[in-house]
Amino acid sequence: MSADNETQIPDRARDLIARLRPGAEIRLAAGSDLSPDGRFGEQWVALAADRVLVCSLDGEDAQLRSDLPLSDITEVEIEDLVGGGMLRAVIGGRRVDLIPFTNALGDRFGRLRAQLDAAAKGKPIPEQEVREKSCPTCGLVLGEDTRVCPRCARRGAALRRLLGYAGPYRGRLLLIGVLMLAGTAFGLLPPYLTKVLVDEVLVPRKNLHLLAWLVLGLGTSSVLSTGLQVWRNRVTAWLGSRVSFDIRAGLYERLQWLSMRYYDRHPTGALISRLTQDSGGVQDLIAFGIPFFVTNFITVLGVAVMILVINWKLALLALLPAPVISLLTRALWHKMRLAFHSFWYRWGRFNALVNDALNRVKVIKAFSQQPSEITRYQVRNRDLMNASVYAEQTWGTIFPLVWLIMGSGSLLVWYFGGVMTVRGPMTVGDLMAFLAYLGMLYGPLNFLTQITQWMSRALTAAQRIFEVLDAESDSEQSRGTVVLDDLKGEIEFRNVTFGYEKHRSVLKDVSFSTSPGHMLGLVGKSGAGKTTIINLVCRFYDADEGSILVDGVDLKQVALWAYRARLGAVLQEPFLFGGTIAENIAYGKPDAAIEEIIAAAKMANAHEFIVNKPDGYDEQVGDRGGRLSAGEKQRVCIARAVLHNPAILILDEATANVDLETEEQIQQAIARLIEGRTTFAIAHRLSTLRNADQLLVIEDGKVVEFGRHEELDAKKGIYHQLLDLHRKTSLVTGINE
Repeated sequence: MSADNETQIPDRARDLIARLRPGAEIRLAAGSDLSPDGRFGEQWVALAADRVLVCSLDGEDAQLRSDLPLSDITEVEIEDLVGGGMLRAVIGGRRVDLIPFTNALGDRFGRLRAQLDAAAKGKPIPEQEVREKSCPTCGLVLGEDTRVCPRCARRGAALRRLLGYAGPYRGRLLLIGVLMLAGTAFGLLPPYLTKVLVDEVLVPRKNLHLLAWLVLGLGTSSVLSTGLQVWRNRVTAWLGSRVSFDIRAGLYERLQWLSMRYYDRHPTGALISRLTQDSGGVQDLIAFGIPFFVTNFITVLGVAVMILVINWKLALLALLPAPVISLLTRALWHKMRLAFHSFWYRWGRFNALVNDALNRVKVIKAFSQQPSEITRYQVRNRDLMNASVYAEQTWGTIFPLVWLIMGSGSLLVWYFGGVMTVRGPMTVGDLMAFLAYLGMLYGPLNFLTQITQWMSRALTAAQRIFEVLDAESDSEQSRGTVVLDDLKGEIEFRNVTFGYEKHRSVLKDVSFSTSPGHMLGLVGKSGAGKTTIINLVCRFYDADEGSILVDGVDLKQVALWAYRARLGAVLQEPFLFGGTIAENIAYGKPDAAIEEIIAAAKMANAHEFIVNKPDGYDEQVGDRGGRLSAGEKQRVCIARAVLHNPAILILDEATANVDLETEEQIQQAIARLIEGRTTFAIAHRLSTLRNADQLLVIEDGKVVEFGRHEELDAKKGIYHQLLDLHRKTSLVTGINE
């Protein structure tokens, strides 16, 4: 946002800023789609003159939530949360939360962060291009990777879609329905038998033969009701687990096909939460929530019919508190919803912090920052505890009040029913049966008053799952159909511009080509764009502008699955999956024979260290290959690439984290691997790229030099400067190149 967008600020926010800072020019402004407690709402952050102000719009009122002097801010940053982020200011080493937002506004607040950070550091505020899509109904900004508006999405639609997953199991659904009706019918029988028992046996003190039959009937109805309930529970448990299985399977499959842009915007912890916590909530809803709701609803209807039949006047008295309970529930539900929204928002922040800390535990230990991390954790944990206490205490206060009002109906029944019994219109059996049915009524009614909150949680989990299932992937939008059966590996970039964030280009109008079977070395400073070129060659992302051709065909038209099947990569950080060494080597070719695996290991100079392991090729590598050294892991990765037999090979700093002896072994393996393959190589030691057929020198996202090692060295340009710097560094570190 820039000053040109000032007209977008609502009048209420602009008037509030004008009252607080008369005459101050609004230099920057951006609106959020979340309220302070994490529910959908509206807040605005603005840079007015030299102050950063945050105001919340609630109905017709505008409230100031933060007012910070720009001069006190040393840095502006964004913290990733589950489903969104938090814009924060760093003041004197202390981080101050400014405004939360959903992932849909990630680009907007990414632009604002850069602009506010520049202003805080006294730099010119950069202009940013704005490209956003909004919901046509409510105007809420939607993320690039979704076509569903979370504000307009109806809970009923989510429930219908969820039940659609049970469609293939109609037979079991029908069985569950029959079991519910039969179980409820048998459950309603005992109070009626009790009425007959009292009126026909106990009060007149006769008909002992009838007593035996009535007791037998009571026992039989209880056994049948319990048996049907057990049967129903077993069927619904199977159905809930099966539907949850189908949803998790579809969700995981969808996650596999989503583009890297999606993963850039969504923290890993949030996606894991979809697969575990949210899918578990859906399972509980289908296996227990919906059956309980239907069963209790049928029970309420059945009980209502029975008490109306016994005495309709007394039934109306018993149901008198129902409207009061309904009005009270509706009045208090808003307060409950805010409390639980606040809790789930803080739960998301808590998860994000834990996931971040556990993923960088080595860094924390290396810098002895355990105390500071513990402090951060305690702050978030206490914040979560306070929100949980408030939510649960609110519910714990409301629920007894509802129960008290609900129980007042039984007092009316006892008094007026007692009067009717004494005076004659009702029998003692009628009153006993009525009270028994009333007891059966209050339990389901109590459940139905809680079901809104429970269903809301479960349907929120379902909506979070559907957000992933409905996510648009920029790679899938044009996945391509052209299959290159004989991939030669001719790659050409034509005027390619790309940025991980749409408003910030990493590559700018890049053009080059490489011949099949040749090695192209990528050279440049850190952050110049080398790895980004590799990401585009692998089609982890699609170019924003320009085109990438493979064997003369636009990469967007090439079948992605077939193309990637001919790619191989050896990266700076070798990643191994849990399992044996042999399984990791054969990852790209699971049906490979052991002879092929051993041959690939020999080419990668890995066979010798493998056979020296206690279990040889059956040695377990541990979590992420933790039981192997860096050099061993790298050679296993090279063996994996050898066995995969790619047409296009990616080498990204493949020898960066190993000693000289291991590097020599890896270089020998790489020399054998690259023969006859189109190779893109990034190396931290420029001497390893001297034998490349072409060198591409990147600076600030642009191609500045292109040619062979000798040509570029002779030009005395940027490559020569980098090479000269590398030579000096090598002398200082004692490396004899």
